[in-house]
Amino acid sequence: MKILIVGSGGVGGYLGAVLHRNGHDVTFIARGKHLEAIRTGGLQIESVASGNFIICPTVLKKADASCEADLILFCVKGYDNPGAVEAMSSAVGEGTTIITLQNGIGSGDELAGAFGCQKVLVGAAYIGVAVKMPGTVVELGGEIRIVSGESDGLETPRVQKIRDAMVDVGVDFVVSPRVDVDIWSKFLFICALSGMMCITGGTLVEVLDTMETSILTRRVLSEGEEVARAKDIGLPVDVVGDLMLSLEDGKQTSMSSMQVDLKNGKPLELDVLNGAIVRMGKELGVETPINEFITPCLT
Repeated sequence: MKILIVGSGGVGGYLGAVLHRNGHDVTFIARGKHLEAIRTGGLQIESVASGNFIICPTVLKKADASCEADLILFCVKGYDNPGAVEAMSSAVGEGTTIITLQNGIGSGDELAGAFGCQKVLVGAAYIGVAVKMPGTVVELGGEIRIVSGESDGLETPRVQKIRDAMVDVGVDFVVSPRVDVDIWSKFLFICALSGMMCITGGTLVEVLDTMETSILTRRVLSEGEEVARAKDIGLPVDVVGDLMLSLEDGKQTSMSSMQVDLKNGKPLELDVLNGAIVRMGKELGVETPINEFITPCLT
């Protein structure tokens, strides 16, 4: 396939690299020092699952007509969406499928507004990756999984083709019959994880092992669940309990990219995470006091 990676950091960099190594025609959209490092020294991957290797791909600041893609993986941070949409627009053709793998809620609607809903699939990525330095992406071990699918749950030829390409490079690509539920479950998980780790400045162990902040973590999830129910999202009956168990199970190794960004003075994805719960809650008449506290404190 001809593939465009929009946002060549951890998730986009790793997925694009393993797809490129497996023979796909992959072009990367990057910027700043990361762009220059890839241009001069290639994209270096340090991976538990795939080994260490270097690729020398085409990397651009903005796509042109020659970049028209079969598949676009949309992996930028939520606050970069407007610029990223403009940068990729020339690569979107009649047969292009766009999968957004962003955290948070709303990017699917934003991309559908720009390019048409028939071109867009939403997805959730579960991959432990990070940019070690400009031009170097590290995959840390653990699961490498993407959950995505059509909005109606059908396993269409385009989804099968994407799944096959991902499975061939060691990615567990799960075709979901209810992708909206999967996206919302991950959304609530990250709002609790990142929101509480950022507001406390602590590790997830510290957050969950302290009674008061553990209670607040559950309330972040409960507020998000109430918003989801008001939007008729068919979440599992005990989604809050399930997500608290997931947080507890992974607390020793969990990290928050938003907390890393906070410590490094970078912008935060609050608008598509805790801020989105607040915004949707106001629209739907659902009270979200804990998320309303977290959002302005971190803005």
